[in-house]
Amino acid sequence: MTLQRVGIFWLPSSWLRDDWLLSRVTAKVFLSTAVCLVVLIPVFFGWVSSRNFPGWFQLPWTIIGMVIAAGIAFLFLGMWRYWIRLDDSPRAWKRLWFFVLLFGFCYGSCVYCLFVYMPQLSRQRLRFGV
Repeated sequence: MTLQRVGIFWLPSSWLRDDWLLSRVTAKVFLSTAVCLVVLIPVFFGWVSSRNFPGWFQLPWTIIGMVIAAGIAFLFLGMWRYWIRLDDSPRAWKRLWFFVLLFGFCYGSCVYCLFVYMPQLSRQRLRFGV
């Protein structure tokens, strides 16, 4: 990475554009994070305790938890950026999704990813043949 490619806060300038939200890698990360979040809801609400797991499983469980936590932050910020910059929904739907994202926190981001982001991304790829 050269000095000319570095943007604000030392982030690569490609991260400041919106095309990274439409890449296949980003879509896979968003989708996998959303699916993991849905699957792990019983653990997050305390319905399943990790204390009941055997000792040898504690380290992988901890690593999975850290990766999912980072993914949730990435999903939350990414869905807000997508909603602000690229969402082409009608105005009434954008208002509804604003409240889902605002009050739903990471779960709202998960729902938005599954019901808005992924369908719009797949329609766009079909339209442009990407």
